[in-house]
Amino acid sequence: MEVSFLTNLLLVSGLLHFCQLPAAPFVESNVLKWKEDFAKLSPINVWTFKVMGGGIMLYAVGAGVVVLCAAEEIAKGGRLATAFSGFLCVTWVYRGLVQIFLYSRIWPGGWKARSFHYFLCILCSFLAVAYGIVWYSG
Repeated sequence: MEVSFLTNLLLVSGLLHFCQLPAAPFVESNVLKWKEDFAKLSPINVWTFKVMGGGIMLYAVGAGVVVLCAAEEIAKGGRLATAFSGFLCVTWVYRGLVQIFLYSRIWPGGWKARSFHYFLCILCSFLAVAYGIVWYSG
């Protein structure tokens, strides 16, 4: 596949990593009601959850930054680029499968909550396919 197409695909994908950031506080307080759930947990469990959530966000943002900074190099292929795009593909496939098949059954109702769920399904699917294309082209 043409390097310029793959580079543009990677730039869009890298930017999409940041889509979850502005929505996180809204979902946390209005959809998932973490404050009420955290009140039921011991401090160690609250902080364990927060640390893991922070690590997930750090991964998503960090991967997005790497993709944006090195889109052309990743698009050109090579061992590291192929391994990285394969890793991102597998990660987003996993995340998409969880969103579609697990969260679909238990996600809170209401049009705002369901809209966000469908947005995440589309986002994860797009990123899985995009990184799969780059991985396959490497």
